[in-house]
Amino acid sequence: MASESKLPIAIFTALVVLIATPFLVDYFREIRRPVLMEARVVTATASDPIFRQGQRHSQAGEAVEAAVALRFGRRGKAGRWLAPVERLVIEGNEVEHEKTGSWPETDRAVRVFWFSVESTNLGGSLNAENARDRLSYRTFLAPEMGRSLRAQSLPETHNDDHIGQQSETAPDGAGTVRLYARVEIVEPDSDLRPLQVMTTSGTEAIMEADFPTVFRPGDFGEAIDPSVGELFGLPGFEPRSDSGIWNEVTLPAFQMSFTDLVSKRIVASSRTLAAIAVSGAPDIEADMLTALGTLSMTPESVLRRGRVLRWESDVRPGDLLVDRDHWWVLLGDEGNGELDPADTVLHCWGRPPERTTLFASLETDQATVEHFRYER
Repeated sequence: MASESKLPIAIFTALVVLIATPFLVDYFREIRRPVLMEARVVTATASDPIFRQGQRHSQAGEAVEAAVALRFGRRGKAGRWLAPVERLVIEGNEVEHEKTGSWPETDRAVRVFWFSVESTNLGGSLNAENARDRLSYRTFLAPEMGRSLRAQSLPETHNDDHIGQQSETAPDGAGTVRLYARVEIVEPDSDLRPLQVMTTSGTEAIMEADFPTVFRPGDFGEAIDPSVGELFGLPGFEPRSDSGIWNEVTLPAFQMSFTDLVSKRIVASSRTLAAIAVSGAPDIEADMLTALGTLSMTPESVLRRGRVLRWESDVRPGDLLVDRDHWWVLLGDEGNGELDPADTVLHCWGRPPERTTLFASLETDQATVEHFRYER
């Protein structure tokens, strides 16, 4: 009788084991799977092909590449790095890593959503009350970068998509580029819902040295400091202060002066663009400028006391034109040897910096401007 009473228990136990075994196998299989622990955006250039995190200064016109490095491993372990690059530096040290762009499991894959990090506003006027809001940054999806760990390109500018294309951009992709990525681990046959998600450093860290940022200078000619190219892609704001000290308008919100934020490539203004173009610094002392006279500008001509100005004798690349707070940097002649509205300038006036013509940058049909030359 005892053996007969034990039979149902044995059968029940066997059934439980039979039913539970696949679940236990799956459970132990899952806990042994590698998990995503960390994701870092890393960049490299032609002159420095080692991929590393943080800020990077490239040369004018130099090719720049971006990738995501992943740290993965089993739960409770330190993990190891994976990246589709030959050499990888993390936190200042070159690390051993798996040189691949694939997830280390054949039944799962890695998918990347690339973003640029840009200002939410293009420009306008800035004061102590609105500085925090108007100088905010956010992520913009950049589908042109692809969906892989190694980006197909650097991102385009996206914060102006709703208003169409900007005027002529800086040469060779000059500008400041900030990057963000969302990494997902998915099952290729059912990839709508990711199994794991990891993001890189967020917008709250854009001023930190380890935020993935590429500063790209521009070649505007020998008279122009190439670092002015790094201002392209930044918002263009004109600081207005009740005290008259324009450089202090951002102190309440950021505990940094306006020129400090320009140096960190967060914002630009008409005056600071001109200053960087001729000196490399975001401001210049008035005694460094030589006054060369007053010019009258119309859509048809630029005259001084009724006379046209000749390039290289009367005006030079790098000369500055100033109308109150609006500054222009002269770049060069369009071909007739005379300064006229068709000639090329750099300027930034309530909008992102641009390289354009003097005529296109005029706000009115007629203007009177002061002509200055920075004495190095």
